[in-house]
Amino acid sequence: MKIAAAAILRDGRAWTGIRHHLIMRQMLEELGPGIAPIDDPQGFVTDDGRFVEREEAAKIAFDAGQIQKPKKVLFSEDVFKMPKEDS
Repeated sequence: MKIAAAAILRDGRAWTGIRHHLIMRQMLEELGPGIAPIDDPQGFVTDDGRFVEREEAAKIAFDAGQIQKPKKVLFSEDVFKMPKEDS
């Protein structure tokens, strides 16, 4: 098992992407400015589709070799690189 995507959980749906702030932006665009995605649980989705919080995600990522050192919590920057934009 490994970490497949960053995720924010809202009403049973895991919104996914490579960075939590980008997921929040997508949520605001789709759901409207009245939502507060900062209050929703932030974590990750595993390659088998399960939502896990940052602490469990850190252990999974380390065990899978996605990060080199054990961590208490995982951040999207630890696992996923942002694609470079064309200049």
